[in-house]
Amino acid sequence: MESLIIVAVIIGIFLIISQMQKGSSALEEKPSNLNSFVADADSQAVLKIIVRFAQQTGYSIDTLEENTGRIVLSDSATATSWGFFYPIFVSQREDGKTLVEVGIKSKAIQVGPVVSQHHEKCFNGIKAAIYANT
Repeated sequence: MESLIIVAVIIGIFLIISQMQKGSSALEEKPSNLNSFVADADSQAVLKIIVRFAQQTGYSIDTLEENTGRIVLSDSATATSWGFFYPIFVSQREDGKTLVEVGIKSKAIQVGPVVSQHHEKCFNGIKAAIYANT
């Protein structure tokens, strides 16, 4: 019985930590785990598509810096994760196309395939939304 109480307290602490995290903290430095692609649209159009994507799919928009092309999406804790931040860096290239970089940062401690699965889901959703709208 004591061990169940200890586990419940630990889970509660991590849930509180994950809820207290701010999305802007994910922009302090680019995460090492970035997926990127090039879009055939200008950076402001890409940012608008990402905002619509988030609104339609249930991701929260924690930070939006339209002047610097940075946005942070997030999801909530689930049975398999503490929740994630998805820092997105959008930059205009000289050829008129836009580089979109999507990272991932856990709201608490997280390792393993769950991170990759959530990252790929967000990345592929953003890429598909931009493809469908350009």
